[in-house]
Amino acid sequence: MDYDAVVFDMDGVLVERSPPWVFTDAAERTLEEAGIEDPTGREFRTVRVLEAGIDWAVDQFESTYGVEFDRLWRRRNELVAENQLTAIADGEKGLYDDVEAILDVPAARGIVSNNQHTAVETVLDQFDLREHFDTWYGLAPGVDDIGAEKPATGYMQRALSDLATDDAVYVGDRASDVAAARNVGIDAAFVRREFNAEDELDSDPRYDVDSLHDLAAALNAA
Repeated sequence: MDYDAVVFDMDGVLVERSPPWVFTDAAERTLEEAGIEDPTGREFRTVRVLEAGIDWAVDQFESTYGVEFDRLWRRRNELVAENQLTAIADGEKGLYDDVEAILDVPAARGIVSNNQHTAVETVLDQFDLREHFDTWYGLAPGVDDIGAEKPATGYMQRALSDLATDDAVYVGDRASDVAAARNVGIDAAFVRREFNAEDELDSDPRYDVDSLHDLAAALNAA
C-alpha cells in the first residue's frame, strides 16, 4: 500500500447519484415558500442548479422579488438534503455493493463531496458508515460556499490536514474529481459506473477502474 490515506467522493462512488426529482422538488418548494409563483425558466433553473451564476441570481431575485438569494439557496439546499433522505428510504439512492471493498484498504479514509455536508452525514448515518471514515466534508448551505466545489481544493486540503498526510489518493467519478486531485497534488482514481463508463478524461488518473473491488486490489498490491 503506497498511500497513508484514501479520500472518496460520495455520490457516484459510495452511493448512487440522487434522482433528478430531488433537485426539481427542492427548487419548486423553495420558490413557492418565497411567494414566487410564476418564475421564469431561467429563475427556476438557477434555484435548481445555479444555471445563471451567483452574480445574476443575487441581483435578479433581490431586484425583482425583494428576496435575498442566500435565503433561497439555503432553503433549497435544506430541501435537497431532506429529499435525499426520502430517496434513500424509498430505495432510489442506494449504497453500491462494492463499498465493502474499502474496508480492505489499510489506510485512513475520508470523504470530500460536492453534496451538502448534512447530506454526507445523512448517508453515513443511514448506511452505518461513520465508523469507517476518519473525516468528511460536504458543502455549507449558503452562497459563501458557491465556488468551493471541486475542482477547488479547499475541502480536500482540510481533509488531508485532518488525516495528517498529503500521501493520498482521491477516488471520484467525474473529470472534476481527477482535476481536484491534481490541483492538490495527489493521485486520482476514477471509478467507472454505468453512467460514466464511456467518459473521456482530459488527464489520466493514476487508477482507472470498473469497481471499488478493483481499486482495493490495485491499492493492496502496490
